[in-house]
Amino acid sequence: MDWLTQAAIIAGMFILRLGIPVAVMLAVGYFLHRLDARWQAEAEQLRAKMREGAQNDPVDQTLPEVALVDVPSQPCWAYKQCPEALRMGCPAYQAPNLPCWLARYRAEGYIPEKCYLCELFSQRQAEKYILN
Repeated sequence: MDWLTQAAIIAGMFILRLGIPVAVMLAVGYFLHRLDARWQAEAEQLRAKMREGAQNDPVDQTLPEVALVDVPSQPCWAYKQCPEALRMGCPAYQAPNLPCWLARYRAEGYIPEKCYLCELFSQRQAEKYILN
Protein backbone atom coordinates (compact mmCIF):
# COMPACT_ATOMS: atom_id res chain seq x y z
CA MET A 1 0.00 0.00 0.00
CA ASP A 2 1.17 3.43 -0.68
CA TRP A 3 1.28 6.23 1.87
CA LEU A 4 -1.88 7.95 0.52
CA THR A 5 -4.02 4.88 1.13
CA GLN A 6 -2.57 4.48 4.59
CA ALA A 7 -3.27 8.15 5.41
CA ALA A 8 -6.87 7.73 4.19
CA ILE A 9 -7.33 4.67 6.41
CA ILE A 10 -5.93 6.52 9.42
CA ALA A 11 -8.18 9.53 8.74
CA GLY A 12 -11.19 7.22 8.37
CA MET A 13 -10.45 5.49 11.64
CA PHE A 14 -10.00 8.87 13.34
CA ILE A 15 -13.42 9.94 12.08
CA LEU A 16 -14.97 6.69 13.26
CA ARG A 17 -13.31 6.86 16.66
CA LEU A 18 -13.88 10.55 17.45
CA GLY A 19 -16.06 12.13 14.79
CA ILE A 20 -19.13 9.96 15.16
CA PRO A 21 -19.38 10.27 18.97
CA VAL A 22 -18.96 14.05 18.70
CA ALA A 23 -21.66 14.18 16.02
CA VAL A 24 -24.01 12.10 18.18
CA MET A 25 -23.32 14.34 21.17
CA LEU A 26 -24.06 17.47 19.12
CA ALA A 27 -27.29 15.92 17.80
CA VAL A 28 -28.46 15.01 21.32
CA GLY A 29 -27.56 18.52 22.56
CA TYR A 30 -29.53 20.08 19.71
CA PHE A 31 -32.53 17.86 20.45
CA LEU A 32 -32.43 18.72 24.18
CA HIS A 33 -32.11 22.43 23.37
CA ARG A 34 -35.21 22.31 21.17
CA LEU A 35 -37.10 20.29 23.81
CA ASP A 36 -36.18 22.84 26.48
CA ALA A 37 -37.31 25.70 24.24
CA ARG A 38 -40.66 23.98 23.69
CA TRP A 39 -41.13 23.41 27.42
CA GLN A 40 -40.21 27.03 28.15
CA ALA A 41 -42.77 28.24 25.60
CA GLU A 42 -45.46 26.00 27.09
CA ALA A 43 -44.70 27.28 30.59
CA GLU A 44 -44.85 30.89 29.39
CA GLN A 45 -48.20 30.25 27.71
CA LEU A 46 -49.51 28.73 30.93
CA ARG A 47 -48.29 31.72 32.97
CA ALA A 48 -49.86 34.15 30.48
CA LYS A 49 -53.12 32.18 30.58
CA MET A 50 -53.11 32.25 34.38
CA ARG A 51 -52.41 36.01 34.42
CA GLU A 52 -55.15 36.61 31.87
CA GLY A 53 -57.59 34.45 33.80
CA ALA A 54 -56.74 36.23 37.04
CA GLN A 55 -57.47 39.60 35.43
CA ASN A 56 -60.75 38.51 33.86
CA ASP A 57 -62.04 36.39 36.74
CA PRO A 58 -60.81 37.15 40.26
CA VAL A 59 -61.65 33.60 41.38
CA ASP A 60 -60.12 31.15 38.93
CA GLN A 61 -62.47 28.19 38.54
CA THR A 62 -59.61 25.79 37.73
CA LEU A 63 -58.14 26.19 41.21
CA PRO A 64 -59.50 24.04 44.01
CA GLU A 65 -62.23 25.42 46.20
CA VAL A 66 -61.07 26.37 49.67
CA ALA A 67 -64.19 27.34 51.52
CA LEU A 68 -63.21 25.65 54.79
CA VAL A 69 -59.68 26.95 55.20
CA ASP A 70 -58.63 27.86 58.70
CA VAL A 71 -57.74 31.52 58.23
CA PRO A 72 -55.59 32.81 61.08
CA SER A 73 -57.41 34.76 63.75
CA GLN A 74 -55.26 37.73 62.86
CA PRO A 75 -55.31 38.70 59.16
CA CYS A 76 -52.08 38.98 57.20
CA TRP A 77 -52.12 42.79 56.98
CA ALA A 78 -52.56 43.07 60.75
CA TYR A 79 -49.88 40.45 61.39
CA LYS A 80 -47.40 42.31 59.19
CA GLN A 81 -48.70 45.75 60.24
CA CYS A 82 -49.16 46.97 56.67
CA PRO A 83 -50.05 50.66 56.18
CA GLU A 84 -53.56 51.49 54.99
CA ALA A 85 -52.38 52.65 51.55
CA LEU A 86 -50.66 49.31 50.92
CA ARG A 87 -53.68 47.31 52.06
CA MET A 88 -56.01 48.76 49.42
CA GLY A 89 -53.99 47.27 46.56
CA CYS A 90 -53.33 43.96 48.24
CA PRO A 91 -55.27 40.90 46.99
CA ALA A 92 -55.18 39.40 50.49
CA TYR A 93 -57.01 42.43 51.89
CA GLN A 94 -59.65 42.16 49.15
CA ALA A 95 -60.23 38.44 49.85
CA PRO A 96 -60.10 38.11 53.65
CA ASN A 97 -61.72 34.66 53.60
CA LEU A 98 -58.64 33.14 51.86
CA PRO A 99 -55.16 32.64 53.22
CA CYS A 100 -53.07 35.62 52.16
CA TRP A 101 -50.67 33.62 49.99
CA LEU A 102 -53.57 31.91 48.19
CA ALA A 103 -55.23 35.25 47.47
CA ARG A 104 -51.95 36.51 46.01
CA TYR A 105 -51.56 33.30 43.98
CA ARG A 106 -55.03 33.62 42.51
CA ALA A 107 -54.66 37.31 41.72
CA GLU A 108 -51.07 37.32 40.43
CA GLY A 109 -50.59 33.75 39.18
CA TYR A 110 -47.63 33.00 41.45
CA ILE A 111 -46.68 33.11 45.10
CA PRO A 112 -44.20 35.92 45.84
CA GLU A 113 -40.83 34.79 47.17
CA LYS A 114 -41.27 36.63 50.46
CA CYS A 115 -44.35 34.50 51.21
CA TYR A 116 -42.23 31.35 51.42
CA LEU A 117 -40.36 32.84 54.39
CA CYS A 118 -43.53 34.03 56.16
CA GLU A 119 -44.79 32.22 59.25
CA LEU A 120 -48.40 32.33 58.01
CA PHE A 121 -47.38 30.49 54.85
CA SER A 122 -45.37 27.86 56.67
CA GLN A 123 -48.36 27.13 58.95
CA ARG A 124 -50.41 26.13 55.92
CA GLN A 125 -49.82 23.29 53.53
CA ALA A 126 -49.62 25.28 50.31
CA GLU A 127 -49.13 22.19 48.17
CA LYS A 128 -52.55 20.93 49.25
CA TYR A 129 -54.26 23.94 47.67
CA ILE A 130 -52.08 24.53 44.61
CA LEU A 131 -51.16 21.05 43.41
CA ASN A 132 -54.47 19.26 43.96
